[in-house]
Amino acid sequence: MRNLNDNLLHTTIYKHKIFWEKKARRYPLPFDSQTLAITLKIIEIVKNKGVRISGSRILDIGCGTGIYTLPLAKEADFVFGLDSSETMISRLLDERNKHNINNVDVIKASWKDLDISSVNFKKAFDVVWVAMSMAVKDEDDIQKMETCSKRWCVYIGWGRYRKNELMEKAFQIHGLRFGPPPGAEAIYKILQTKGRNPTLDFIQTAWDREGSIDDTLEDIVLHIELNDAKPDISSLKSLLLSYAKDGRIYHQTLVEQGIIVWQV
Repeated sequence: MRNLNDNLLHTTIYKHKIFWEKKARRYPLPFDSQTLAITLKIIEIVKNKGVRISGSRILDIGCGTGIYTLPLAKEADFVFGLDSSETMISRLLDERNKHNINNVDVIKASWKDLDISSVNFKKAFDVVWVAMSMAVKDEDDIQKMETCSKRWCVYIGWGRYRKNELMEKAFQIHGLRFGPPPGAEAIYKILQTKGRNPTLDFIQTAWDREGSIDDTLEDIVLHIELNDAKPDISSLKSLLLSYAKDGRIYHQTLVEQGIIVWQV
């Protein structure tokens, strides 16, 4: 049974790696105005919980294109980003260089597989941060975060809803439900079970997306495949044509995000 569970775990991890590598090509960048506004709002909430960003060394797990890594680096002493997607890291480094941010470094690695002793991460950071990433989802992942942190851990994840009319219709075609993946509430319960005293705040954010019909189709197909369904390309194309304006697709996702802060 253990071998079966291990195989399922590795299959799931591989599937998510492929998903994020493909998503990376069009993933938002940290200094896009809408993205940055949300980032700064969340950072301010975290700081109001007592987390000191200024002068701190921070580890950003699942850093992506640097949505938190680079804005945090504007205040922190040093930020170390970690991500399993080469394309995400490449785009982060391009943004780092473009904005002359010199106190950021990155490593390409899976959080699940990373040997934190071999990279000297044990108690190496004042703050360990993870945002909207599947890298942290169980007690072992949380324990690993705490082992790297001298004081603070921050988890930002899915809240209680995710709404997008276009995506909901695309999912319905395939008998799927478009809702939030497991996120903040699940992590919060684990922390309580571990005897921690976390805070949990919810905020609503909106993600606006624009793309060609082909680009939007590719993105939807990725989400359908991630949910172990076979995409009905013909039906999806018909759906997208009904939403298209001058060959472009505009859609918005309303998201609730949960922000958890705790001391180790």
